[in-house]
Amino acid sequence: MFFRGAALLALLSMMHPLPEKTLLDGSAQPCADVKETTSGVPGVHVYAFNAKKVPAIRRSLFVLDSLDWENGDPDAMRAASREYDRLLSRVRAARTLGYATSNGNGDFEITVTQTDSVLVFGEAKWPDQPFYYSAKVVGATGQEEVRVVLLMCNQQLL
Repeated sequence: MFFRGAALLALLSMMHPLPEKTLLDGSAQPCADVKETTSGVPGVHVYAFNAKKVPAIRRSLFVLDSLDWENGDPDAMRAASREYDRLLSRVRAARTLGYATSNGNGDFEITVTQTDSVLVFGEAKWPDQPFYYSAKVVGATGQEEVRVVLLMCNQQLL
């Protein structure tokens, strides 16, 4: 009985094979409270990582999320600035699953190998904003396409 079931499963998987790659179909969008236009944010550098293999990046995101720099505390601002610089150097040094830059509409596409947890990180320079980034963890197993929306804010990890 077990072997017949296994054979049937093997036959079905040949007919409907799972995709080897997943398309991250994404958009970098301004935060809802500052949205002045219906278009997305162009020029965002978007990186995809195996979330399990980048603990230093996840740690930096956590530190930035925990600092209360938005209230203007000078010590918190200095700490956040140092941590953001550390985060960007970690991002640039880490091995990516893929990379893209958002187009004029804020859209991006990255094709990644099937991975349980993909950390999608986007950053850009923005006038009058000390930090302009977003990060999100998505699953990319057993799916041909995953939609990712990065809310680009000058605030903590969303």
